[in-house]
Amino acid sequence: MNLKIAQSVRRAFTLAELLIVMAIVGIIAAVTIPLVSANSQKLQSISALQKANNTFANMVNQSQVNTKMESWNFNTDTETFVKEYFLPYVNVAQDCGTTDTGCFADNYTAVNTGESLDNNYYKVMLSDGVAMAIKLTPGCTDTNPSECVKIIVDTNGIKKPNRWGKDVFEYQILANLSAVVPFGSFTQYNEDTGKWEAAVDDDVTTKCTSSDERYCALKIINDGWKMNY
Repeated sequence: MNLKIAQSVRRAFTLAELLIVMAIVGIIAAVTIPLVSANSQKLQSISALQKANNTFANMVNQSQVNTKMESWNFNTDTETFVKEYFLPYVNVAQDCGTTDTGCFADNYTAVNTGESLDNNYYKVMLSDGVAMAIKLTPGCTDTNPSECVKIIVDTNGIKKPNRWGKDVFEYQILANLSAVVPFGSFTQYNEDTGKWEAAVDDDVTTKCTSSDERYCALKIINDGWKMNY
């Protein structure tokens, strides 16, 4: 009988051992949970960015049936442009216009460079939860090709982290280019060839991670829809 009791005592954990195990589990949880949460946020942002990318592609394809993109009037005001060329081809859940709040957060952060969303942008929330802010860029012409339209994409609307390169990205419409492209896709217009010159991948990576988060959408696409930063 005494031998069985002694064996039972030897098999049991002491309070000190249990506390040590609990401390180890706590440390592991403290390290892994933030990583899992960060990876989950990345996957959500990438999935929503893919949806936005598809929305742009569908918008361009559908609009070509009515008014070809090369015939769009960029010499107008932002609100008129959005209502004529943008809104008919997207599923809008909330139209915030140029002054109303609700589609975008009040503040956004950036380590390096990010644009503020002022009332010059026309803002909408799409039915899939992606928010978009559109603004015409003055001086866009086919004779002097430049950026015609800025489009800011927040992949989860007003929800956090509200940070450039994480859930906030930028797209462009360029003169003489019938497409909506991630910011920085092209560096300059070559008048001799009549084409835009594509950006170099290494430059895009450096800019996204070191100097300008507006390039991060292009980096994600170049990396095969992965957020490797």
